[in-house]
This record gives sequence, C-alpha cells and structure tokens, in this order.
Amino acid sequence: MFNYMKKILLVTFCSIWCLLVKAQVVSSQNFDTALGWTSTTVLSDASTTISAWSRRTVGTAPTCAPFAGAGMARFNSYNIPTTKTGRLTSGAITFPTGNYRVRLKMYRDGTYPTDADKIQVYYNTTNAAGGTLLGLVNRSTSLSPAVDAEGWYSYNFVIPGVLNGTGYVNILGTSAYGNNIFIDEIVVEKIRDLDIEISTNSLNAIESIGTKTIKGTVTNMGLTNVNAFDLKWQVDNGPIQSQTFSGLNLSISQTYTYVCDATWAATPGTYSVRVWVENCNGLGNDANTNNDSLTKPVVVASQSVARLPLYEKFSSSTCGPCFTFNTGSFNPFLSGITDADMALISYQVNWPSSGDPYYTAEIGSRVSFYSISSAPTLLVDSKESTLNGAADLQTYLSDESAIPSYFSLSATSVLNDPDITVNVNITPYISGSYTLHCAVVENETLGNAATNGETVFHHVLMKMLPDPSGTVIPFADGTPVTQTLQATLSGLFIEEMTDLKVVVFIQDNVTKKVMQAAYATDLLGVSTNIHSNQVRLYPNPSKGIIYVKNETSSQVEIIDINGRIIRKLDRVEGGASIDLSDVPSGVYLAKIVSANGTITNQKIILNTF
Repeated sequence: MFNYMKKILLVTFCSIWCLLVKAQVVSSQNFDTALGWTSTTVLSDASTTISAWSRRTVGTAPTCAPFAGAGMARFNSYNIPTTKTGRLTSGAITFPTGNYRVRLKMYRDGTYPTDADKIQVYYNTTNAAGGTLLGLVNRSTSLSPAVDAEGWYSYNFVIPGVLNGTGYVNILGTSAYGNNIFIDEIVVEKIRDLDIEISTNSLNAIESIGTKTIKGTVTNMGLTNVNAFDLKWQVDNGPIQSQTFSGLNLSISQTYTYVCDATWAATPGTYSVRVWVENCNGLGNDANTNNDSLTKPVVVASQSVARLPLYEKFSSSTCGPCFTFNTGSFNPFLSGITDADMALISYQVNWPSSGDPYYTAEIGSRVSFYSISSAPTLLVDSKESTLNGAADLQTYLSDESAIPSYFSLSATSVLNDPDITVNVNITPYISGSYTLHCAVVENETLGNAATNGETVFHHVLMKMLPDPSGTVIPFADGTPVTQTLQATLSGLFIEEMTDLKVVVFIQDNVTKKVMQAAYATDLLGVSTNIHSNQVRLYPNPSKGIIYVKNETSSQVEIIDINGRIIRKLDRVEGGASIDLSDVPSGVYLAKIVSANGTITNQKIILNTF
C-alpha cells in the first residue's frame, strides 16, 4: 500500500511539474503543418503579388532544411525588391501577469555578404504593424550579429516590462534582394527567475585527431543575474570533467563564453559529447532543467587531406540572368582556374520557357535533390555561393579550399567509343555511409545555344554513372575502396567524344555536404583520334555541304544526338563532298573510320534551315 501511494504521489508530482513547465509557454509556432501566422503581401521582382512569408519544407537560396520537424517559414527576399518589406503576425496571445520573451531559430548564410536582408521582431498590443522593437537579426553571416559559419542560430528577444492581457508578436522582413530568410521554432514564453542555458558546444561534427578544447557559450535566460555555475562534460561513458565558473554578473540574455581547462585527447572513432550546467549561483537546479544540457555527436578522423571543391552550376541558355552571371562573372572567374583548383559540373535546366536543349532527366534529379527553383544557382560543396563578380567568386573558392577533407579520392577513365569505364579509388579517414557520384561532362558545348545570347557552355553534364542516385558505400576508416563504373554514351547530347571529362565526388546524402571531389585522368584511351590532321570535315559549322580532308578513303557515319545513323557512306575519298542539306539544323557526330582502322569522331554543326 505504501509503495502504491508513493507511485500515486510521484505521478501527481510529475504531472504538476509538466503543467508548470508547459504553462511558461503562452504561444508557439513550428510551421510543421501550416504557416499558422498571417503574412502580408508584396510585389515581387516580376511585378506579381505574392505572400511575403510562406511555409517551406525545404529551403533554396540558400539550401537548408527546417531546424526541426517538417516545416519552416521563409521570407522571400530572393525575389522581393530591395527595401520592400513583409510582416508575419501571430494570433492574439494571452499573457498572464509576468515578464516574457520571444525565442526563435534563424538560418544564417554567407551568400551576398553585404546584402542586409533582415528581420525585426516587434511586440504590439494590436495586430497592426510596428509596436515595440525587440531586436534585429541580419541574414548574412558577415552582418550583425556576425557569426563564423552558416547554419541555424538561436535568438532571444525580451519584451520590456510586465505584461498582463492580450498582445501580438510580429516579425518584419526587409529585403536587400539577397538570399531568402528562414526562421523556425518560434516560442513566446514567461521568463523564469533563475534559468541558465547551455547554448553552444564549439566542437565540429567532424574533428581531426588530437587534443580538443571543450568550449562554447552559456546564456542567462532568467530574471536573476548569474554569478556562478558548474560546467561538466563527458565523452560517451567516460569520466565526467567538472569546472566551476564564478565571479560573473550575467544579466538577462547576456552570453558568456566558457573554456574548460581539461581537454579531450580525441582518437579516431564516433563519439557522443555531452556538456551541461549545474548549481547555478550555488542553488542547485535552476527553474528550467530542459536547457541545461547539450549533446553533440562527433566523428574523429584519423587524418585529413587537401580538398578539391566541387562547383555545381544550374543554368540555362534561355535564362537572361544566366547570361549576365556567366558572361559577366563566372566565365571571367573560370578563365583563371585550372583543374587543380576546383571541379565543375554545369546542369543545363529546363526553364525558363522551353529551357536548355541539353536538359536531361538526370539533370532534373539533381535539381530535385537540392530543391533548386531558380537559375542561375551556384553551389560550392553543396552550399549556395555568391553570384557576385569574379573577385568574390575567387574569395569563396579560397575559403572553401582551406577546409580539410577526410577522403583521398582519385579516378581513371577509358573511353572505348561509345562505352566508358571509370575506376575510382577512395581511402576514407572516417567511418560511415556516404555516396559516390560520377559525372561525365563535356568541356565545351555550342549546340545548346538558344535565346539568351550565350554561345559557349562549359562542363555541361552528359551522363551520371550509374545514375543520379550514385553508389552508397559503407566506409571504414583507413580501409581503401575501389569502384568500377561503366556506361554507354550513345544517344546523348555529346558534341565531341574527345572533349569529355569525368568528375567524381563523395557526398553525404543526409546533409547534402560534399566531402571531396576529383577529376578522372586518362580519359578516352586510344580508340578515338580527334586531333588527327589527316582526317577532317569542313566547313564547320556548315549550311549543308561538307567536305572530307583525307589522304586515304574512309567510311563516314553521320549520327544524330539520339545515336541514330542518318548517313553512312563507304569509301569516301579525300576532297569528296557530303550533302546534308536535307538534314535538320543541329549538332551531329561524324564517325570516320580510315583504311587502317583509326577512328575519328568530329562534331558537326548544321545550319540548314
């Protein structure tokens, strides 16, 4: 009976405690099922009326996922003209007598670093615009409050004075025509008397082997100033390290950076690192133990190597802004770049209008993978990059190249027209499942020119091996892996078989982070000979009549982009002409087999109509 009564009392106590904790939150919105709050409308850069704020399950410009759950809110500053605003307003909130704050998560990114896209948080007694300004946060990581890296950050805004009655919270987004703003997990809560929060732990998700300092930040979330606390940390089930920080005077919302004296001798492996606070002001537990602990999974690599950044560009020959970016910024930047500096894949997308003629379903798969919705979009190791000038692009490349990689990656490829074989060698320095991707690109194409004025396109995707899903590999630290990938390249938009390159890269499909990239060497083998000066078709481009420059008789096949042979001529002598005036304009492949068996592949551009 006594034990039974103890259980009843325990359940009752827990229930009351849960109610007390929940009672501190007077309003919340996580955007998991709907926007929930009310958005104003605004004219977009296309002069159409749009909702300034909307719910999104995935983010583009920049690429991101919700902080938690299934949704987040987006302020469309990417498409809203500069200085224009949009307001997101809560429903009526009942405030029992007390002090309150607004908490939210916001995604910060470094693209367009000087563009001051921002949010301002207000409290108002009505649902009208304005009210009491609680604080401001810029989207750009370079602007106030500046942060070191892209990602989600927590922000707190204290509502002045004691509230009692009905009020509203509104968030005003202001566009500087940079990237979009994403927010999540809005909470309006009563402020407790004594409440210290462990806010950050600065360890990275992947760390190199060696001595690690445990450091981060704590924040005073309560009304009472914090003058001391105990900080403890533990790796897996190892010994608990403890240190007292005293002599402080942290007022409400003030942050303190802790640096522990004890260090962690990190060896290769996967760990769980927990950091927590206790005994705030020497009074034991504070009023809210839910925010006293922070646990982070950390992978320790056995070594690191230099990174080759991967650039993935989404563009189209029917896109006016793509012409501006490519000709004004990207191509000048690319002219000073070698294969040793970066790898590049250009995805020619199927918008606007009819889209690029070289669009394929495989490109569509990469568009869907990243949730790309606009062109041009440039990703560097899966992170959205600047679309500013060549100098900014070079700065971004330098910054990304300085980040270590934890995979050694190399590849060779041999083309036995029309089949390609790619051999990939990988040595991982961390364990875990990652995806190997392989992309065949053409160094330079002309045949997909359309309406935007561009005439030359670089590193255009032709084929992914084995497909856009790639090959998932369970890596073990230090264990080399070899993969052989094969495909047939017939029926593609390839203009010159000898102008191909192969890009291989390793990606985390969950975070979409690109871990390493490389170009394959030894492409083409010996089965083609485009550089032979003994066999050539001219003029090129042609209005329909082409001539053969050849010292011996040859067999000539004219092949369309679908791999169909539309002309086959045997024993074509040097100086002979081939009439293709009845063939539709476009890009074709001429396969020329000389008397000694040498094969030459040459791209032909016909302008017959």
